[in-house]
Amino acid sequence: MIDSKAYLLLRHQPWRCFILLLSVCNGYRDLRVHLYNHSGGIVTPCINIDWDPDRFLHTFSCIVFGGLECIGYDPTINPLLAPLPEPIGKIQVNHNYYDILEVIFSSQGLVGHGTVCCLMRRGENEYIIKDHWVLGSKEDVLNEVIMLNNMKGVRGIPELIEHWLVEIAPGEVDKTEKYRYTTMESIEGTFRTHIQLVLKPRARPLHMFRTKAELVSAIRDIVASKYTPCNDIQNFDLPFSSSKDSG
Repeated sequence: MIDSKAYLLLRHQPWRCFILLLSVCNGYRDLRVHLYNHSGGIVTPCINIDWDPDRFLHTFSCIVFGGLECIGYDPTINPLLAPLPEPIGKIQVNHNYYDILEVIFSSQGLVGHGTVCCLMRRGENEYIIKDHWVLGSKEDVLNEVIMLNNMKGVRGIPELIEHWLVEIAPGEVDKTEKYRYTTMESIEGTFRTHIQLVLKPRARPLHMFRTKAELVSAIRDIVASKYTPCNDIQNFDLPFSSSKDSG
């Protein structure tokens, strides 16, 4: 039951870095804290109100009176609660701030990349942000950045405007490992790093074509892009293709 609640919260609240839940039993005397992120879940040993009242009270106090980041909200994202058509929030990438206009895609599942794609605006320009968690070392985390830079200017490949290894404090990169008290051998290699990519141009999914001519043109561009040489690479696969929004 706790696992299902964590899954639903991550699914419907894309601004979360992790989910923090509490369970009580033994006549509300025993407390456990459950933490879930995109590397999995952990649970604390039992905290008994009779044997350890200070820790019991401290746990509840941190959750009730702590900041939103204490219960897993991303400190770089500020959702707007006012009933306005747009923007729906603001997001920080490096030292730049963008207005969030729309959530285009949000991945489902507990363990994984936790990818969220949003339409954003800064000044008069619109961009797409890909906010996700990447498994592996720093070299693995930056693999997509390196690939986009190497294919800059290739038709059909989005342009990378900027990227950021998200920091939860100056110089402290947000990693799922930081939410573990200790690293056991059984979970080595399962940790993920939080990264954001800002891309352009804005595009629409292929199924949202407005005319048959636009659909055929998009398919033609996909085929042409697939066989465009890129340095020494003669053929490469496009992970995502869509038609540009000319409006």
